[in-house]
Amino acid sequence: MKKLFYAVIVGLGFVGTSCDHVDNPFPPAVNVDLDTTIYPGNWSDYVANEWPDFTLLPNDDPDRNALIEDYTGHNCPACPAAATVAHALHEANPSRVFISSVHSSNLGMSSFQSVIASIGYTIDFTNENGLDLGTYFGTTLANSGFFANPSGTVNRTNDAGEYFSAQGNWSTRVNNVLASPLKVSIKAKLNYYETPKKGYFLHTEIEKDASITNELGIVVCLIEDSLVGQQNVSGTAITDYVHRDIFRGSIDGQVWGRTLTDDMITNGKYYVNYSGIVPDQLAPQGQATTHNAENMHLLIYVYDKTTLEIYQVIKKKFIP
Repeated sequence: MKKLFYAVIVGLGFVGTSCDHVDNPFPPAVNVDLDTTIYPGNWSDYVANEWPDFTLLPNDDPDRNALIEDYTGHNCPACPAAATVAHALHEANPSRVFISSVHSSNLGMSSFQSVIASIGYTIDFTNENGLDLGTYFGTTLANSGFFANPSGTVNRTNDAGEYFSAQGNWSTRVNNVLASPLKVSIKAKLNYYETPKKGYFLHTEIEKDASITNELGIVVCLIEDSLVGQQNVSGTAITDYVHRDIFRGSIDGQVWGRTLTDDMITNGKYYVNYSGIVPDQLAPQGQATTHNAENMHLLIYVYDKTTLEIYQVIKKKFIP
C-alpha cells in the first residue's frame, strides 16, 4: 500500500530531536501528502540526511529571472521562428532566461496542435493544463493580446494593457525583466531517485518583499527538452525537428498552482513541498515511450494572483 506522510508531521518530529536548534529550517507549515515510498530507504533517514537545511543552501536567484511562455503548435508554420528567438534569448542568458513551450492556441485546441497521423503529426504535445492556459488567456481574459499562434508572454507582465506579444518584442521584455528588482526569492532542493519509482521530492523556500500585499501563488512545471518529431516549418513538414522546452503540465495538476498562505510560513518564509514521479517521454502514437530524466527539468515560479505577473522563476534539473 502506498505510504503517505504529512510534511508538517515530519517537521514536528524533527523539532523534537533538535531542541538546541531554535531556528529550525525543516518544518514546512503545509499539509502536503508526500509519497515516502519514492525514497529507496527508511523515511527517517531521508528526514535526517536528505531534507534540506535552507540556511546552508546558496541563493538560487540573486537577480530576477525571466520566463518566456511560447504558445506554439507542431502544425503551425510560423511557430519555429518564434521558438528560435526564445532559444536564442535563453542561450544569451542560460541561467536567467527560461522557456516553456505551451502547445495551445487562444481557443485551446486547434489544428496547429492536433494529432493528424495521416500527414505525420503523430505526437500529442498537448495536456490539460496547457489547453486551459490557452483558453483562459485567449478567451476568458479580455484583452490579453493572445489572438493567434505564435505568441507569448514574458513573466506575464502587462505592457500597454496586453500580456502577450509577438516574438519581435520578447527581447525588450526579457531585458526589462532582467533589469528589474527582485521582489520574491526562491530556494529549492530537488532530490531524484531512479529506483524504486523514478520519483522525486521537491522542497521550496519562498521569501517575499514587504511591498507585495497581493496573494501569491506557486507553480511547478515539468518541462521536456530535445524531442525529435515532425514540425511544420514555413509550410514544409520537417520530420527531424528538435522540439525544445515542452510544457508537460504542472506537477500537481493545478494550472494555477498553490496559494501561499499563512500556515505555510516558518520564521517569515514560506515552505512548500512536493513529491512525484517523472513520466516517460512523449512518443508518436502507437510507439512505446522511453524514460529519460536527463531530458526533463522543473521550472518553479511565484506569481501575483491579482495581476498574474511572475515575480521569479528558477530551474531545477532531475539529473544535474
